[in-house]
Amino acid sequence: MRSPRRAFIRQAALAAGFTIVPRHVLGRGFIPPSETLNHVIVGCGGISKMHSSPRMTGAHRIVAVCDVDSKRAQAKHDEVSKAGGGTPVIAKDFRDVIALPDADVVHVCTPPHWHGVIAAAAARRGKAVWCEKPLTRTIGEGLALCRVVEQTGVPFRVNTWFRLNRTNYYGVGPAREIRRVVASGVLGSPLTVCLAPVGGIQWKVNLWTGQPDLKPEPVPEHLDWNLYCGPSPLIPYHPHRAHGSFRGYWNFDQGGLGDMGQHFLDPVQYFLGKDREHPVTVESDAPPQDPVACGVWKTVTLTYNDGTRIILESELAERRPDSPFLEGPNGKLFAGMRCDRPELLRKAAEYPLPEFQEDDFDLCAREKRPFGYGVSEAFFSSTLVNLSALSVRLGRKLTFKSDGGGFVGDEQANRLHTPAFRGTWSI
Repeated sequence: MRSPRRAFIRQAALAAGFTIVPRHVLGRGFIPPSETLNHVIVGCGGISKMHSSPRMTGAHRIVAVCDVDSKRAQAKHDEVSKAGGGTPVIAKDFRDVIALPDADVVHVCTPPHWHGVIAAAAARRGKAVWCEKPLTRTIGEGLALCRVVEQTGVPFRVNTWFRLNRTNYYGVGPAREIRRVVASGVLGSPLTVCLAPVGGIQWKVNLWTGQPDLKPEPVPEHLDWNLYCGPSPLIPYHPHRAHGSFRGYWNFDQGGLGDMGQHFLDPVQYFLGKDREHPVTVESDAPPQDPVACGVWKTVTLTYNDGTRIILESELAERRPDSPFLEGPNGKLFAGMRCDRPELLRKAAEYPLPEFQEDDFDLCAREKRPFGYGVSEAFFSSTLVNLSALSVRLGRKLTFKSDGGGFVGDEQANRLHTPAFRGTWSI
């Protein structure tokens, strides 16, 4: 295995290599390779277009694409080449492309069960990492990835942005302004945040449910199913368990919670000033879940030690059109920065806005400096997702240790906190 892979890396390095040539020799408007940011796309499904499309021109080049499905990898290669984004090498094994010496940024666009393994391996190679959400599929994987990224010091981001600066959080208002309202204390405490299907928040619980008791089908020749399952248990192949519908299976993701959870919850964590704090309990209202296929749920409630609560209401919960986004003992904040006591917002406006956050990841990758929110913040918000999914999956209230190391008196939950990887995979 090692010799063929080393040979691949040598050949790929030659294919993707460059020579540093002075700008005046290349002509006006030509960006020399020494000033080009080189990207690797790992996982060539639908979300990869968001990563690749803006990076095919100008001071960017895509040097490699990788997918366990050879058809998808070839399609991404052809898309990049046609757009003038380079002639990327193609690989099935991510280890081959993250090893390329001129790769600057690794984009992890795979299902979540691969995020921790690939992101950690890229960080150890000294590459900047742009990882899809959620950060990891389990809490233990998130803890391990945090340690690797912090030890290596590489620029890192998760592909969610709703906490950043002037970004409007799902119709509620600009992120920094919501954070200022909370930090000012005008609403009082403890606070309750309600994430219900209004203002753009949709949990997609019906869309991302799995199908139980599927009959195994032959694996297509262009797909390496063993590598697709990777560090997760090897389960029988069925087309509904792969590619576009993988989110409906616990092996790979966590339904709508895994799809949308970090988009919705990462900003809430920032608004509440909880970037270094875990909830202590989580409980849910959901029907019994299949051991393989993700099912639906109605509500999830996460509670912190100080009484702060985050309530998730899916499309199946009782609709409350007048529900506030944020509520404290002194007042309520609704979408559009509307408050039932407008004088509280005027008072909050007397406080300074929170610090501006760096929101240009390409610049951070070039200059090798931290992005606006790092792996630690991403870990805490992905833990909110994973806690919610565990309560739904197990059908009971869980008490979480404040250090994030596990659950009180629940062996099954602790096994799912840090499940063993299959084979020799590790973070």
